Amino acid sequence: MNEIKRNKYTTMRVNAETRYIISTSGRISSAKRYQKLLQEILNLNIAYIPVTSYADDGKIKPEDFTNLIRGLGAIGGAISKDIKHTIISYLDEVDPLAKQVQSVNTILREGEKLIGYNTDAFGFESAMKKGIKTTGITIKTAVIYGYGGVFNVAYHILTSMGIKVYVTGRNPEEVDKKNKEYNLSRYLGTTIDLFVNATPASNYPLNQAQGFKKAIQGCRLVFDHEMPGTYLRKYCEERHIHYIPGTAMYYPQMYKQWAIFLKDYVKYDDLPKLISLADR
Repeated sequence: MNEIKRNKYTTMRVNAETRYIISTSGRISSAKRYQKLLQEILNLNIAYIPVTSYADDGKIKPEDFTNLIRGLGAIGGAISKDIKHTIISYLDEVDPLAKQVQSVNTILREGEKLIGYNTDAFGFESAMKKGIKTTGITIKTAVIYGYGGVFNVAYHILTSMGIKVYVTGRNPEEVDKKNKEYNLSRYLGTTIDLFVNATPASNYPLNQAQGFKKAIQGCRLVFDHEMPGTYLRKYCEERHIHYIPGTAMYYPQMYKQWAIFLKDYVKYDDLPKLISLADR
């Protein structure tokens, strides 16, 4: 088993009665936010602990993460990347939505059982519906740039909204695999209504990502999963394309996730205000 360490910047009050929520996130901002939320604002004896691994690739194995939740008797765990799919086989139960998109980003311990949920889908759907309502743009077609875990969530939500989905990306072989897996029509470069970036490409000059600028050309609405997505945001501003930032998905999914963790302590409707206070 890989040795797990606590990130050095995370300081929280703990004692023999402390309960834990652990996370694969390495963001300092997240650690500070949840430390303040849990122990200062809510005055709960709960500690939010980001963890990393001493493995050569720096990634936590799914079995290590679930063992850590069980070993600490933790409330649960938050997964930011890497093991959202592979962790499923290590859980006792998986929520129907998480099973459908084959991705878990939230684990809740109920007694001896670990139950997996996906709040990313809720966040993405919230971002899409708000963006479409704000602009009044009718979206019939969408192309997703990227074929990793974000694709599964975006595909599920977009198709449930009656939108025809295509996929493209840097690697033609991976694109072909996704087309076959989801029985998609091949994307031929035709103009689409919605462009969804599901990769880190938007943080770099866009011409560095093969096929990126070709796929986005002519679109009416852009969603960028990446944060801050500086280059894609600038591209859209210069061309007067409505840009939906990753934060439009990030905050709704966060509220949903923390409603799961804190279901015994806080009402869902109170979380936006409480997290806003914690961000100050």
